[in-house]
Amino acid sequence: MSHALTKQAFPHATFDALSKSECQNFLEILHYVMQAETPDHVRDVLVRFQNYFSFTRALGGLVRLGPNQTFAGFGNVVNASYPDEWLYMYWKNGFADVDPVFKSALKSPGTQHWRKTYQNMSSEKEREFIATARQFGLCDGITTGSVDEACGVATFCSFASEETLDAKRLVPLVEYLGYYIHMALLKTAPKSASQTDRCVKALSSREVTILNWMKNGKTNWEIGKILGVSERTVRFHIESIFSKLQVTSRSQAVATAIEHGLPALHGLPSAV
Repeated sequence: MSHALTKQAFPHATFDALSKSECQNFLEILHYVMQAETPDHVRDVLVRFQNYFSFTRALGGLVRLGPNQTFAGFGNVVNASYPDEWLYMYWKNGFADVDPVFKSALKSPGTQHWRKTYQNMSSEKEREFIATARQFGLCDGITTGSVDEACGVATFCSFASEETLDAKRLVPLVEYLGYYIHMALLKTAPKSASQTDRCVKALSSREVTILNWMKNGKTNWEIGKILGVSERTVRFHIESIFSKLQVTSRSQAVATAIEHGLPALHGLPSAV
């Protein structure tokens, strides 16, 4: 038997329903995802797909796996357009243990239409989670995921909408693109493989915001100007961050946050 016969056939039906311009847009996305070298490149791909195919939110990321493919923390999270406040709530409240789509993705990697997965809800916590997500405009969506067992990680990307999606048309596109995003996320992710440390959960939303500005190289004075607070107040928050993370320098704090999946938030509203 020839090699060619064992390869997966090209999914003509996936693209037959697309217009010429949509096919060109998809080729453009493939062009850029295969060249991705940094998280910003991956973010650009997510944004392009979101805009070209009528989604309103896009997110991708890497998950560290524990025994039996259990969730052991987020690695690199590339947020294209999800609300910062939602990501903070998701991370802070441990929604990964409740989200029916995410839980299903860890058990059986592949592509899911949210509304179909939601039909199998079995708990009040899941229903509350879905209701909360809808308050942030995450009403329907498509998530695709892949597992790299050798590296002990999984990747995912999610595209969401405020409206009901045309799943028959869009699920095959997300699934086709998912492989390339999987490879791009693995290639651009931080190399650290340290275990998840729940101490980062103790950070407040304002501390998360300040820590992310630190990660972007901003000085205390610059952070104060951005947030509209005094430099002294910024120093106070940084001292609290150091204490909670059990570190003694800005670089250690930033490294710890990155290793433990801190979401990329900027300027969240919160009291100082």
